[in-house]
Amino acid sequence: MGKDLENMTSEEKRETAKIDHDRVAYQYGEEYGKFIEPEDLDVYEAFEKEIPKGCTILDLGVGSGRSYGYFDKRGYKYIGYDFSEQMRNCAFELHGKFPYIVDDFVNLKNHFESNSVDTVFAIYSLFHLPMEDFKKALLDIYDILKNNGVFLLSCTLGSGEELIDEPYLGDDGKSVLYMCYIPKEELYRLLRESGFDIIFEKVKHEDGSNTLGENGNDAIYVITKKIGTR
Repeated sequence: MGKDLENMTSEEKRETAKIDHDRVAYQYGEEYGKFIEPEDLDVYEAFEKEIPKGCTILDLGVGSGRSYGYFDKRGYKYIGYDFSEQMRNCAFELHGKFPYIVDDFVNLKNHFESNSVDTVFAIYSLFHLPMEDFKKALLDIYDILKNNGVFLLSCTLGSGEELIDEPYLGDDGKSVLYMCYIPKEELYRLLRESGFDIIFEKVKHEDGSNTLGENGNDAIYVITKKIGTR
């Protein structure tokens, strides 16, 4: 990006995810396009227990489509949404074409009306949003969900923000990808203030080799439900 983090706008921070994911889409897809980590399967199963069979899942951060492969086999309707056009192209090569929106997450309500979406699935994606954009995303997700709609998200626990390395790019991938971290207590406060009821939690402890950056460590997965009106 050519800028220090403190001099970047929110749009420039978000743009790092698009640029990075466009550059590594096919490398990422080769490794993860059809593979879900075994330690994440219980989160998928917990999510399925809370949603109606055959409902429509909106996946924010669908990437190269690994979650599409999982849910499509189980009879769910599916809409992918991602920053990266190259990730979409990779997903189509791996899985065939499926509904897939390429746009910034802050534009979510340009694509969906209020109370129109059954469920939202957002793991390994929302941590690329600066905090003010993350707060807006929670409100937008609440708005587009139907009443009692289920929302699964993951975040990286920690504090602050940073530009992390992209390992697929080697020396060209130093400090190129924006990450925002959040303490668990703050995440829960924001979810509740946005109108969500928390119904499931899992914290995945990462060792030093698997951490994304210096300021964030453990991953947290939270399943919530939209209850009534805010």
